[in-house]
Amino acid sequence: MTKTEKLLDKALRNTLTIACENIKDKHAGFSYLTHTVNLKKPSNSLHISCFFIDELALLEANNEQQLPLIEAQIKQQLALINIKPQAINFSS
Repeated sequence: MTKTEKLLDKALRNTLTIACENIKDKHAGFSYLTHTVNLKKPSNSLHISCFFIDELALLEANNEQQLPLIEAQIKQQLALINIKPQAINFSS
């Protein structure tokens, strides 16, 4: 891993940690998020998976239209480091 990739990885992890903590504060039932990325092509390969505590919490968030808000929060944080996610998925 090159020094540039290490710096990008650190910035990405810090940014997603902030996004996760903000989401957990605002959305009941949200548990955590994780990501996969090719650091050589981050904007073309960043996939984020968001997890809720159970299926009921995910359904409730979907019914209350919280999922688009969560996506927006993640994208807003990532915009600070000029990265756009390829995909954001929700699971329980």
